[in-house]
Amino acid sequence: MFRTCSIVLTLLLGSACATPHVNEPAAGSSVIPPLRAVDPFAVAADAPDGFDREAVAARTRARLEALVAINTTNGADPRPEPERPDGNELAMARWFEQQLAGMPGVETHVLDVGNGRGNFVARLRANAPSERPVLILGHMDVVGADPARWESDPFVPAERDGYLYGRGVIDCKGPLAVELAAFEYLAARRDSLRRDIILLATAAEEGGDSVGVAWMLEHHAALFDDAEFALNEGGRVRLSDGRVRSVNIQTTEKVYYEVQLVAEGTSGHGSVPQVDNALAKLARATARVHDWRAPAQLNDTTREYYRRQQALELDERRRSAMLTLVDPATQPDAFHKAADLLAEDPLDNAVLRSAAALTMLQGGFRANVIPGEGRATFNLRILPGADVDALVAAMQIAAGPDVSVTLSSEPQASPPPSPVDTALFQAMEQAAEEMAPGVAVLPFMSTGATDGAALREAGIPTYGLLPIPLRDEDELRMHGDNERVPLAGLAWGAEYVTRVLLGVAGPR
Repeated sequence: MFRTCSIVLTLLLGSACATPHVNEPAAGSSVIPPLRAVDPFAVAADAPDGFDREAVAARTRARLEALVAINTTNGADPRPEPERPDGNELAMARWFEQQLAGMPGVETHVLDVGNGRGNFVARLRANAPSERPVLILGHMDVVGADPARWESDPFVPAERDGYLYGRGVIDCKGPLAVELAAFEYLAARRDSLRRDIILLATAAEEGGDSVGVAWMLEHHAALFDDAEFALNEGGRVRLSDGRVRSVNIQTTEKVYYEVQLVAEGTSGHGSVPQVDNALAKLARATARVHDWRAPAQLNDTTREYYRRQQALELDERRRSAMLTLVDPATQPDAFHKAADLLAEDPLDNAVLRSAAALTMLQGGFRANVIPGEGRATFNLRILPGADVDALVAAMQIAAGPDVSVTLSSEPQASPPPSPVDTALFQAMEQAAEEMAPGVAVLPFMSTGATDGAALREAGIPTYGLLPIPLRDEDELRMHGDNERVPLAGLAWGAEYVTRVLLGVAGPR
């Protein structure tokens, strides 16, 4: 009976399915002692030689706090600072240069793009490299944050309940702080490295002017284009049931477009309603496009993702649907029925199909004037290889004849996915298994856009991973209010990236 109760309580506490460690009750006592909660960030293996976990954790936290305090908001900021240029990445690039100044074997470059914007490159040169470099990167800019909707100042790091709060702690200053810790560890061991290690911190990943990775590839590609492969943001380390359950490694990503719906009608005085009111036309068409869905499809990455993900799925209906999706014998009707079941989850819906999200509505300038035009913007993210012109045509059919539906940019080719048989992918698998035995490692298609697409297009296989373990509720704060990162997760992430680099660039 005690064993059964222990298992039930352990599961309720979210720990792994193992017998919990408990103190023995005193003789004659009938009181069951409290169970110890399992630390979800505990690492199963001993630390790498010379890797001081406590010191690395403290240093990584301090650096992340310094990065959050550099306001690198890209685009409109609800609280603009008079002396802060848009993006402000140049200030952060100079901070990186200061951190690595005087480090033996490291050369640094601050690339000034103008108007306060810039990129940063550091190269750790191995004493006797025998293989091509590995590139690690992240972006320095962040999306805006409305302080009125935060519990603390977004640009003043704050600790609460084991979390560090601040804009960018997940996307992407936390990963950059983690990469810097690993870079520093490897720099002290460059005598034994078989590859150079290149750290790239980019501008403008969050949109706007093209002064980031594309600019670097055009103007300074020689600083990093000899890399054999790259580690970027984009994937996930997911926590559930009290432990690290999966490491989702991005090998491809959806392609970003904007689509405009425009409605025109008779303008005039608000006291005389018009049958062909532009905003009414727009509202009806926008609702129809919002409800429209492209057909579900799998590619090599998402097929393998669901093949492995089904082993983690606790809901039997969803698990069965995943198995149906990946079964080559599945007929179309059964495939789409299974996809529709999974698509009840918004993330799965975005993974399974090209999808359009309504993001902006524009029209009118006075309450007593009927405008002659209204506009709606949809953010369209298409599956790699999908025909964007055909998708826009389908959106036009859904919208109806009263509005025009147009693509805001020229169609672009999808870069090839990164293969899963490279030394870097294998090192990522090995590091995950060392730190969290039994973890599922899944190739992953990101629904968002990252710098990885430009690197893949340039011929550098790129793997995306946000290396800090996160619960779903924390992951959803990315770009949202009260973005936060678990402090214990920073140390886990720093060790993970260190192990990956040791595996791919350290001594054999």
